[in-house]
Amino acid sequence: MDQSDYLELIGRYLSGDISEAEREALMRWVEADSANRAVLEEAEKLWSVAASYEMPDFSAGKPAAWDLLEERIGAAEKTGEAKVIGLSTLKLYLRYAAAAVLLLLGGYWGYWYSGLIDHSPVFAEVQTADKEEQTLTLPDGSTVVLNENSSIRYAKDFKQREVRLTGEAFFDVVKQDGAIFTIFSEGAQTTVLGTSFNVRAYPDEPEVTVSVATGKVEVASVDKEEEKVLLVPGASGQYNKMLDKVREAPVSNAMAWKENRLQFDNQPLGQVASAIERYFGKKVVLTNEQLANCRFMGDFPNPKLQELLDAMAFTMELEIVEENGQIVIKGNGDYCR
Repeated sequence: MDQSDYLELIGRYLSGDISEAEREALMRWVEADSANRAVLEEAEKLWSVAASYEMPDFSAGKPAAWDLLEERIGAAEKTGEAKVIGLSTLKLYLRYAAAAVLLLLGGYWGYWYSGLIDHSPVFAEVQTADKEEQTLTLPDGSTVVLNENSSIRYAKDFKQREVRLTGEAFFDVVKQDGAIFTIFSEGAQTTVLGTSFNVRAYPDEPEVTVSVATGKVEVASVDKEEEKVLLVPGASGQYNKMLDKVREAPVSNAMAWKENRLQFDNQPLGQVASAIERYFGKKVVLTNEQLANCRFMGDFPNPKLQELLDAMAFTMELEIVEENGQIVIKGNGDYCR
């Protein structure tokens, strides 16, 4: 998020109209830098000053009321009751934040809120719980299948065709007069015109993975414009959060959760292990590095973990056990030679 996003969160925080996730994001930003904390403290001071004023007469209408509020806030600045941050953008947001108290009391909350930000203030958010999937249709007709423990947020008017994703989802995006469709997820930005693809962006995973079914998809870093790759059908790309790097990379069974099927076509055991981790949610450990390059073939519709592990153990001469909640694969690699 950029500075204007955090200024918007400050306004939400002071007015009490903030979600728990937004509050946590704001507090992380505040704790990250003393300058950020100073911004919040100045906003709180200005908010308190505005709250101490008597209720103005709104009978003259909204324009007159707004002029009166501006005049009072300006007076507070001149008398030193409120110190205004030097940035003009911040000054504007803090004026609105202070004015919100009076406008809310006078029944003008909607008027203030529409002036605070330059896009629709009404957002839709859909969340899924553990072992829950949900399909939704966006305002432009695009469809989204949301995987478990995921959330998606977007403006209801959908003028910008932008969504924010946490977790995993499959998108089927409709073309709309050349208007781009953008997904923001954990520092990555995925841009398309009309296509279908999968995005996996869980906060506790080091990478954001995008896999394309149809059309072309661009995956880029939000902060580095030059960091991007263009993906074609069948290709996958990954954004490394720590390195802020984007690369094209093979991903096995990226859409298995949606298709309810695991297919391995002579794939390295390292990729097979990653697919098992994603699908079943269990950590897989290879005790011998040579095993990572052993190849496995199999097709498992409606896969069951034990059946898959038994097939791997039999065909690849492996010992597979479960220890401390992890799947441990043992072998000397003779099968690979």
